Amino acid sequence: MLFPGLYQGVGFGPTGFFASDLLGTPVSAFVYQGAPVVSVGNRLWLGYEWKFGAAFGWKHFGKNNVEHSGVVSTGETAHMAVGLRLHYRLSPRVELSFGVEASHFSNGNTSWPNAGVNSVGASVAMACSLNPGRRNAAVSEQLVQAADKPRWFCDLAAYGAWRKRVVRIGYPVEPTLCPGVFGVAGLQIAPMRKLNRWVAVGMSMDLQWDESAGLSEYWVEWTDSDNPKFNKPPFFKQLGVGVSGHAELTMPVFSINAGLGYAVVSPKGDRRFYQSLTLKTFLTEMIFLNVGYRLGRFKEPQNLMLGIGVRI
Repeated sequence: MLFPGLYQGVGFGPTGFFASDLLGTPVSAFVYQGAPVVSVGNRLWLGYEWKFGAAFGWKHFGKNNVEHSGVVSTGETAHMAVGLRLHYRLSPRVELSFGVEASHFSNGNTSWPNAGVNSVGASVAMACSLNPGRRNAAVSEQLVQAADKPRWFCDLAAYGAWRKRVVRIGYPVEPTLCPGVFGVAGLQIAPMRKLNRWVAVGMSMDLQWDESAGLSEYWVEWTDSDNPKFNKPPFFKQLGVGVSGHAELTMPVFSINAGLGYAVVSPKGDRRFYQSLTLKTFLTEMIFLNVGYRLGRFKEPQNLMLGIGVRI
């Protein structure tokens, strides 16, 4: 009611790169949400849309197909996308849409190599609405004023993930892929100011422990580079403490949060400047699922952020 024209749902569809012999034609399953920006009459309108999900069916780098590109190393990746779409309503329930969409595909550094795939291309879709009668429901002025009243809240989120790590060891020193995967655990404490029903801004204190951080200094010398050995670093040598600024698009059920941060305390070798993009899915007014991705210098994959949070 407070977001006229808002729509959200689940969907699926293929993505073609005109290189099926190299990358395949992955099929994505995703949640999505959008809203009108400009309306032209009752049937035609232009709006934005985002998607968040997973893509399946990649032709990926591996022992049996090393000729394929190393941009992905798993048959499944995460899929994030945002775009502008022109919608045409065929009936109260069915719509066609066309648009331009920017997409990012990555396995979140859970496997290696992980260059990822970024694309901008044309998109076409058909959607069926389950409850079209609620699209333009009336809303009272008192409810609008209450929703737009600025207020403070605090999000507490705990997350975990697993990742791969490349370290620089040996004589001469060279990049080496560590065998196995490493655990990651984090905590975010984020006081935020909600400016209106759509936007919130704030800061966050970020704590993250990474089992693979700082390993280079603890390499057992002369162990085989194909199977290097490491002594276990102290806990605090693998702990990072950062401060980040955040902006959040707050919509019904879903919120999209983007952050820019700097690690005041950082394990040796890790980037101090980091970024995050998170989707919060609210199960109740207070409890949300946290699915995100953390990067270094806008391009270097660090780790996924999979967890749960509470808004107080």
